[in-house]
Amino acid sequence: MAWLESHQGLGRHIKTKRLARKLGITVPAVIGHLHLLWWWAMDNLPDGCLSMLEPDDIADEMMWTGDANELLNALLDVGFIDEIDNQLFIHDWQDYIGKLVDKRKSDAERKRMSRKPSKSRPKDVQRTSGGQPADSLGDGAGNSTVQYNTLPNTITTTADEMEKIEKAYSQIHGCIGFKPKEWPLVTQFINQGIKSDLIIEVMRERHKKKLEEGGKVNSFSFYTNAITERAAQGGSQDRLDFIDDI
Repeated sequence: MAWLESHQGLGRHIKTKRLARKLGITVPAVIGHLHLLWWWAMDNLPDGCLSMLEPDDIADEMMWTGDANELLNALLDVGFIDEIDNQLFIHDWQDYIGKLVDKRKSDAERKRMSRKPSKSRPKDVQRTSGGQPADSLGDGAGNSTVQYNTLPNTITTTADEMEKIEKAYSQIHGCIGFKPKEWPLVTQFINQGIKSDLIIEVMRERHKKKLEEGGKVNSFSFYTNAITERAAQGGSQDRLDFIDDI
């Protein structure tokens, strides 16, 4: 389980007391709201940049039920959020979370390497239940008795495809990568023969549309129906546009 440093002096820090006065709440309440933001940022904002969020988004993650703009202005005034080059950052985020981010990247790389197929055979060769390549079956005279298989390869998972999708997901959402519960969904699509380019295209389109609607995407599962629909239509966007217009 991930954790972050929580210094005992936070409750008596001048910034904490000032924020409590500005918001009209108790110091313990301020501590709770701050930790909710920090905990969420650990999974979703590895660089601590808040610029992709609206004030209401920040308020939601902090479980603040008051005015969202008032909250953001107060956080900026006391210094819990910094404005650097017209972008908003959690104050000193890298000092607190940098080691955790480095560890997660290292763990992710180790897992990625463990998913790479064995070098003893090509990674895209489909095998039968007996362990033999499908195209090695014949009638004894060098003629194959197996028809060309039009089904996707459900035996192997292409590590490069997985890595490509996770990298795109990280860039789109400003996070480290997939959560553990999301990997089976991604693996299922790859094993169904759905290409990474199609998955990434759907993610970019749907994420942009969701932001334009004033919402946010919380997990990869948000995209599953759209990816399935797009794949069923052979990757065409026309069908999805028609459905959206209904």
